[in-house]
Amino acid sequence: MFASQRILSLNIGASKLVLAEFGMLRSGGLELVRYGIAPLGVDPDSTADSSAYIVSALRDLLRESGIRPGPVAVAIAGQVVFPRYVKLPPTTPDKVGQMVRYEAQQNVPFPMDEVVWDYQLIGQEGSGDLSVMLVAVKTDIVENLTTCIEAAGLETERVDVSPMALYNVVRYNYSDLSGCTMVLDMGARATN
Repeated sequence: MFASQRILSLNIGASKLVLAEFGMLRSGGLELVRYGIAPLGVDPDSTADSSAYIVSALRDLLRESGIRPGPVAVAIAGQVVFPRYVKLPPTTPDKVGQMVRYEAQQNVPFPMDEVVWDYQLIGQEGSGDLSVMLVAVKTDIVENLTTCIEAAGLETERVDVSPMALYNVVRYNYSDLSGCTMVLDMGARATN
C-alpha cells in the first residue's frame, strides 16, 4: 500500500487528465479530498507526440486544484496496452507465474525485452481452470509518460491500466455483487 496518509491518482486519457487526491480515514477507508480535470488540447485521434501537452496540462491541474506534488499512482489509457485474456489449467500457486510467463511469450506481439507486462488472476472456474488477464505495454510508452509526470513535479509510484484499475475498484467496493456485472471504461479513443 502507500506509505503516505494521502494518495494521489492520475488517469492519463487520450483527451484529458484526471488528478485526484484521497485521504486515509481512521476507519481504513478513503476520502476524496480534491480533484481536477484538464483537457489535453490535442486531437485524440492524432498520432503526434503529446508529451508537451501532458506536462502543461498536469502543471495547470496541480496549480488549479491545489493538489501538492508527491508520489502518484498512474492509470494509462487502455488503447496503448495489449491485453490478452488467457485460461490456465489447474495448477499450484507456485507454478502460475511460470505458466503466465510462457503465455506472455506466446501471445505478446512484441519482443519481451521491449515491453513491460504483468498479469492479474481474475478467477477460477468450476473446472479448476484459472482466468488470467495479461497486459503488456511498450516500455518506451511507459518511460515517456513517467518522464512527463516527473517534469510536472510528481513522482510515479505505480502504473496501472485504466480498464484493470476500474475493474479492481469495482471488485473492491462491490465485492458482494453476484451474477454478471458489466464494467465500462469509455474514453475519447476507446471503450473497454
